Amino acid sequence: MTESELTGRARDVLHVIATLENAGQMVTLHRIGTELDLAKQNIWLYVRQLQNRGLIVYTPKERFTTPIHLSEAGWALSEVPRASGRDLQFPILGQIAAGQPTLADDQIEAYVTRLQDVLDLHEGDFLLRVRGHSMIGIGIYDGDLVAIHPQEDEPLKGEIVLVTIPRDNTATLKRWERKNGIVKLSSENPHPDYDPMEFPVEEVLMQGCLVGHIGTGRSRRAQNGE
Repeated sequence: MTESELTGRARDVLHVIATLENAGQMVTLHRIGTELDLAKQNIWLYVRQLQNRGLIVYTPKERFTTPIHLSEAGWALSEVPRASGRDLQFPILGQIAAGQPTLADDQIEAYVTRLQDVLDLHEGDFLLRVRGHSMIGIGIYDGDLVAIHPQEDEPLKGEIVLVTIPRDNTATLKRWERKNGIVKLSSENPHPDYDPMEFPVEEVLMQGCLVGHIGTGRSRRAQNGE
């Protein structure tokens, strides 16, 4: 397959992805649309065309911004020299509740690099900033960053997971347990404000598992009731 087999706009999208990736920037549908001054729905059509031809790696997750990356075949067709030695970048996608569930936010707050040196991170993983005190029993405090590996399969009992509750349009970080069709989401804080929450399994949407977390350097002195 040659690049001439791509439509003009699909070829432009391929070049934009390569250019942004080389610059170490996160490639999203919105960013491509901004670069080419095209509507997001139009960009989606070209991205699907590239995806079907194996030129990009793109596995969108519901309610989260998913980065787009060129495959080896995509780089070969892009005619953009590939930068060597570039660090992976991981987006901070807003905040996640470690208390009562709150609305998941997919706005990119910032980027960080070289975390793969200390955590088992791979492309597609992302970071969330914790808000709340429900996980302080395992050392995750308000303001810390948690690294999440996207996953749709059911986790093992006791794993720390990121889940959304579609009926409430909320998301939370909790310890997972399922029994007889009921999912129990447990905190790591003995205070009564953080009692386990239970939902029918069909009302819980699995988003990912905890890879690790990064303390922000804030005080670890928990106040009464946290």
